[in-house]
Amino acid sequence: MDIAFEFRKERKLGEIVQDFINLLRIVLKHFFYTIFRLAVIPLCAMLVLIYYITTKINLTSTANFDESLDIIWIAIIAVGALVLIGMVFFGLAIEYFILLKSSRNTDFNSSDVWQAFVKHITSYLKFLVVAILALLILAIPFMICALILAFIPLVGSFAIGILGAFIGVWFFCAFLFYREGYFDAFSSLQQTFSILRKKIFDYSVSSYIVSFIFQILLMMLSLMPTIIFGLIAYNTIGFDETFFNSLLGRMIVSLGATVLVFLSIVYYMSSVLVYGIIYETAKEIRFGEDIYEKIGRLGGPEHGL
Repeated sequence: MDIAFEFRKERKLGEIVQDFINLLRIVLKHFFYTIFRLAVIPLCAMLVLIYYITTKINLTSTANFDESLDIIWIAIIAVGALVLIGMVFFGLAIEYFILLKSSRNTDFNSSDVWQAFVKHITSYLKFLVVAILALLILAIPFMICALILAFIPLVGSFAIGILGAFIGVWFFCAFLFYREGYFDAFSSLQQTFSILRKKIFDYSVSSYIVSFIFQILLMMLSLMPTIIFGLIAYNTIGFDETFFNSLLGRMIVSLGATVLVFLSIVYYMSSVLVYGIIYETAKEIRFGEDIYEKIGRLGGPEHGL
């Protein structure tokens, strides 16, 4: 199905938010159907991983020092595995967006998205290393700025959210510039910052508004599963010291945590659409890639030529 949506154009703050809503309304069903079919195996792996972690947590009460160190290392490995699983979900959403804007239709399926992701897996891994190093460098300045903003009444918390939103937009756009061959992985962050800084307010605020809306929706969606799992746990086992000792207790925690993690991943995957619109806007301002299309339309019938 062809989609009536213009990706490459300059947008102001309100246009970014409105175009995100328009695009989400057009592709919502196809987006989640395509991605969810690819998410079954990672979700099963996540469930097993969380169950394993809850089993190890149960052992901490009787573990000695050496066993505690082993548990710490297991936790570090588990967090790393969750990061990789998150990268897979995020990468699938990115490849979906690239296929969508390239073909301008929804005539592709989960297999096409997966093949595109596998084809560029080295790009994701390489940029992941660059992003981790960059975050380690930016962590201290970001924390200092956040600490200063936290003391500003009313607007401080919003400013922190906008700052965090800009970092997300910055890293996402840097990856797409690298993924589409405009810059190499190591210079992409610097080059992208120089492109985004001219409209940093519009990009940051629009991303923050969409993120804020999704956070409210995520809270509402996660509330019901939390209540359901809590009621099941309370009526079957009870919240006492034997909760983690039982198989049912660990399964309830694992399922509940998997649902919450999945909802969070859905939130971040959906943010790819607004990030992608911002990327296309920034790319159009910087490179003006639709100039040839505009020139071509000058010779159309509407100009009487």
